[in-house]
Parts: sequence; C-alpha cells; structure tokens
Amino acid sequence: MWRIALAMLLGDRPKYLALVVGLSFAVLLISQQGAIFLGLLVRATGPLQNVAQPDLWVTDPYVRWVSETRALADSDLFRVRSVSGVQWAEPFFSARVSCDLPGGGQRLVSLVGVDRTTLVGQPPEITEGRLEDLKIDGAVFVEESARSKLEDVKIGDELKLNDRRAVVVGYCRAKSGFDSPALLYTTYAQAVTFVPLGRNAMTFILVKVKPGEDIASVQARIAALPGVAAYTTDELRAKTMNFILVETGIGINFGITVLLGVIIGLAVSSAIFYQFTMENSKNYAVLKAMGAKRPALIGMVLLQAVWVGCIGFGCGVGLTGLFAIMSRTPGTELAVLFPAWLFGASFVGMIACISVGSLLSLQRVLRLEPAVVFK
Repeated sequence: MWRIALAMLLGDRPKYLALVVGLSFAVLLISQQGAIFLGLLVRATGPLQNVAQPDLWVTDPYVRWVSETRALADSDLFRVRSVSGVQWAEPFFSARVSCDLPGGGQRLVSLVGVDRTTLVGQPPEITEGRLEDLKIDGAVFVEESARSKLEDVKIGDELKLNDRRAVVVGYCRAKSGFDSPALLYTTYAQAVTFVPLGRNAMTFILVKVKPGEDIASVQARIAALPGVAAYTTDELRAKTMNFILVETGIGINFGITVLLGVIIGLAVSSAIFYQFTMENSKNYAVLKAMGAKRPALIGMVLLQAVWVGCIGFGCGVGLTGLFAIMSRTPGTELAVLFPAWLFGASFVGMIACISVGSLLSLQRVLRLEPAVVFK
C-alpha cells in the first residue's frame, strides 16, 4: 500500500513539485527570518560579543541596553576595586566619534578604548600588526571589515577623530554592533582624548572575581555601592535583547514575517494536497472497493504528507543553513544565528502545515464511497 501511495504522489510531477516548493518556501521564511532576527538581537549586544575576560560589567543603574550608557567617574572605579572578592577592575570605553578619512571623506565610527596596561577588552583576534603598538601615541587598530568603509586605510595612514590625529598601526577582527559602524580600537587614555566627555568618561568597569569567590555575592556587594549596578555578561545581554524586543518594532516586524511563512505554508500545502487527493479520489475508491481498510488509507495519506513535508523541510532549512554559512564570511553585513532550537521550531511549523493539509485530505478519503469508481 505504501508503494502505491508513493506512486500516486510521484506520478503527478507538477503537483508534487508545487507541494515541495510551497513547503520549502514556508520553512525558508520561518527559519531564515527567525535566524536573521536572532542574529540582529545578538549584534545589538555590541561589545558583549568581543569581550570575554570579565565576570561582571559595572555601569549606571539606569542603563537600559548596552549602547545607551551614562558615563562613570574615576572614583567609581576605585570604589569597585576596593570591594571584597574583586581580583581586578579595569575601565572600558565605547562611544561613537566622527572620523575624517585620508581622502577627505567623513564617517561615524565606533571607538573602543581598553586599559593601556592590562589591555582587558582587547580585540578577539589580531590579523596584522602588534597589539603592543596600541600603546603608541594616537595609535588605533581598524577592524578588518571596516577597511572598505574607511577608504581602505593602510597601516601608517592617518585619520582624524574629532579633529585629533590618529595613526593606523594594525588590523583586528571583531564583531560589529547593531548598525554595523566601522570599529576602531585604542587605549582608554587615548579614547577619552579623542572623545572628550568631561570629567566622567568611563562607559563600563570590567570586573574579574577572585578564584573561589561567589560571583553573585561579589555582584551584590558592588551593586550596594551608590550610583552603580553590576551585571553578568548574560544578564546584560538579556537586558539588551529585552530592550530591542519591547522598545523597538523589530520583534513585531519579524514576527509578522514568520507568521506569514506559516500562513503561506498552510494555505499552499492544504490547497494543493487537497486538490491532489480530489484528483486521485477514484484510485482511493478502487482501493476501498478492493477491501482496503480505513487504517491503510489513513496510512497512505499520512505517508504522502510526511514524504512531501520532510523533503520541503530539508530544502527550506538547507537554504537557511547555506545562508547562515555565508553570514560567517569575514566582513559580511549579514546577521544570522541558526541555533538548534530554531531548527526544531521550523520542523514544528512544517508539521503544522502538513497536518492541516493531511486532515482535509483524510476527511475526503474516508468519506469516499466505493461506487465512485463506477461513475
């Protein structure tokens, strides 16, 4: 019976291909848009993607997300260092600055400043140059993907940050922020001269907890200090993602697109699968007249639905996976994250699509009278 079911399905090539393409497109919409949305959420976390050394991020208690900060004072750094259980605490700077290019152009860049001595917060990977050269007066490292945005600057070229001279001493590789600005690295001391913000210029205080100390306990002690709050990397990441979801329209827009994918899959698969069943009603009537039982007929319809669904699912997630691989190319502007649970959610969406189509078809098959074959 299963061979007959597959022969009926594969024998009508146009409708078989229409079913596969419709389900593939629905799964592609669900998984790809979901992956892009997750990728944008992760990209919105900015420096959290690149800094792995600290256990805690100390900032102003009213900060809503990682790119909306209120500067801390030097006295806050000293108070955090005095907290019991803190192994080290170092300043970290992150701000936007106007950059004048060698060819006369101008661009807004993201400037990251790290501690000159410890270099905590340094770029994840150096591709050219020496990290120690960052200590040279006016030195900056340019993130690889930003070179084309900065007129393909070379090592030794000069930039102007807020009309102050900066020299490119190397290239690095790091993940960019939400709006993909060009990313530059320098020391904290030089960053505050490039971007004069007054007496308070510290964006974050990066804290490492002593070995054997409980991170939550140290976090509570720091949070007890006036005017500061302490977050783990995961907490600050979740706070940022929650802000993007609640305070912006990104979540709603991508949610509508994913919902459209489900609706398209339901409509296409249900309509074509039902029409396919109608056109094969005489074949099912013949099988009924030959004594085929209800369970056998139900199995045939479900086999056809599962067959088409699995192939459509494979094509859809395969294209999404290819898209995700392309997004990992250095310098790409694509923001894609395709975790295992999204793979599972796409599979559930596919099951919902084929379930509705197969239920409609089953009702038609089970109501058939064997006499139809004689009409």
